[in-house]
Amino acid sequence: MIRFKHVLHFLVSVLISIWVTTFYVVPNLMAPERKLPDPSSFSDTSKVRTTHLHLTLNADLQNAILSGSVRITFRRLKGDDILVLDSEDLDISSVIDGTSKEVLEFSVGEKYKTFGSPLTIHLKPTTDTIEVFYKTSPDASGVQVLEPEQTMGKKHHYLFTQNQAIHARSMVPCQDTPGVKATYSADVTVDKHLTAVMSADKTSMDETESKRIFHFQQSMPIPSYLIALVIGDIVSRDISERVKIWSEAGKDNENINACEYEFEETEKILSMAEEIAGEYQWHKYDLVVLPPSFPYGGMENPCMTFVTPTLLAGDRSLVNVVAHEIAHSWTGNLVTNSNWENFWLNEGFTVFLERKIQAKMAEAKSTVAGIGEKTRNFAAMNGWISLRNAVELFGKDSKLTALNIDLTDVDPDDAFSSIPYEKGFAFLFYLESLVGGPKEFDPFLRQYIRNNAKLSISSDVFTDFYKQRFPEAAAKVDWDAWLYKPGFPPVKPDYDESLAEDCKALIKKWKAGNVSDNDIAQLNTGQVILTLNNLLDLEDFAFTTYKKINETFEFAESKNSEIKFSWSRLGIKLRDPDIVKGALNFVTTQGRMKFVRPIYRDLMEWPEYRQLTRDTFNLNKKFYHNICRMMVERDMEKYNNPNQV
Repeated sequence: MIRFKHVLHFLVSVLISIWVTTFYVVPNLMAPERKLPDPSSFSDTSKVRTTHLHLTLNADLQNAILSGSVRITFRRLKGDDILVLDSEDLDISSVIDGTSKEVLEFSVGEKYKTFGSPLTIHLKPTTDTIEVFYKTSPDASGVQVLEPEQTMGKKHHYLFTQNQAIHARSMVPCQDTPGVKATYSADVTVDKHLTAVMSADKTSMDETESKRIFHFQQSMPIPSYLIALVIGDIVSRDISERVKIWSEAGKDNENINACEYEFEETEKILSMAEEIAGEYQWHKYDLVVLPPSFPYGGMENPCMTFVTPTLLAGDRSLVNVVAHEIAHSWTGNLVTNSNWENFWLNEGFTVFLERKIQAKMAEAKSTVAGIGEKTRNFAAMNGWISLRNAVELFGKDSKLTALNIDLTDVDPDDAFSSIPYEKGFAFLFYLESLVGGPKEFDPFLRQYIRNNAKLSISSDVFTDFYKQRFPEAAAKVDWDAWLYKPGFPPVKPDYDESLAEDCKALIKKWKAGNVSDNDIAQLNTGQVILTLNNLLDLEDFAFTTYKKINETFEFAESKNSEIKFSWSRLGIKLRDPDIVKGALNFVTTQGRMKFVRPIYRDLMEWPEYRQLTRDTFNLNKKFYHNICRMMVERDMEKYNNPNQV
């Protein structure tokens, strides 16, 4: 009888799927005339909103597939009998009512650009939970599976997800918009020799003869892009009661030892963040050092931050990225942008918090008067350079250089740049200066976080709160120019440049052709990076001086990825043939887009090495994460027609 029921269930679901696919016409949900709350999502969240997801997944890493089901609980806001979810290249086998187990009609629309396909489900009047049975594609944009030879251990596959901005739909059918927050739980089955971790608390683990089943629970509501999963042969080290570091062990534990050393101060950073933003709400803070192909510096998944191994400088000089991801625990994860058009609310606020944390870190290590604010302002100066470069790359009239942008029919990945980070920071720094500085602004910031915790908001929520709290200062702000006008901000904040004076003096010295062994002895890493970035801006820097600097300081061989990046770009700009091999090695041994995309673009501008650059990328395509590979391919499209360059 049980087998007959299963067969009958399967046949009915197949027949319904065929009928719906053949006769039900799915409307063009992305059409401009159809205004949805999030232009990057097919789902109308004004009608139905997800409240909880339960994932049951089996990981087949040999075939790069996750299979199983998601049970979605939701509430109807307008009594609609249709639920539309986002999906991308998912193989949907059936959908059932979560309570009655009745088969529900569904259809998958045509794929629309990079947005995927709408999954339209017909609900019964009493349906408040559905279960979707599916499997992912081996080419899922948000899921990367590494072959054993791509890992340190060389024995087992390794899976990690990257769902920001709109890639959760390639891992699970869902309302893939930051405008909806839901709790989630998961049961993940993996091969017995592997470990699974998620952006949630692990509640328990079961074992069979050949498998491990990990159980997870995230009790805080989060948007879909923060659902994250890692499966691999990984180990951990406790830094404190709430901080743990995960990575591949490496030979004789060399890798996990290096990670533990580099991020040993994570608990201190977290405590400093609490002093600024309020109590940490996420119970634990795990930090996973991913394989080199991870496309970002970090990803703020709650309970489990991802970071790139390019932060392993050996001297803790790049831990500002950890400060940034920790800051996201308040701005981004707790208070979230309602859609990707308001992305600056996530990133501008987080850079603002990050630099306040950096100021506290500097004060803890130095007795120099005012070193905290000087450090914060110095970081802001570096950020302004990044902002300027981004505006010049897009063009000052590009709509993507505004803070609040229009993403109608635009992939959010195409809009990704330092602009929401640095223009957003500059805006907040300016607003802070108008009210008298941190003493007056910090309590306002904490109240803003408390008021909007667990919510997804638009820019208007913040601006209205500022206007209410500081009416006199608000009257001085050109809100339209800051938020909606493209190009540079209407006001450049007055940053304290005292920590940059030594950099300016050194640049002047080097411009004159004078290079000494002790030139950088008194500079910190940030000052060295600022110096190199400013050299890159010079139009008449002598090639002979550049070579002498490298002979003296060996920047091309630096273990610090930021220094190596800046030096590689300078060498390419000065057309040094000796830098090409190292630059190509740099971009094929790590996949961080901050480094990979500019260096590939720079090399493609050098006609003599254009073909070698293209061939190198094509040879290493499979190394890169799907997002990175797609973006580099788009960058290179410019050079497909010789008449365009």
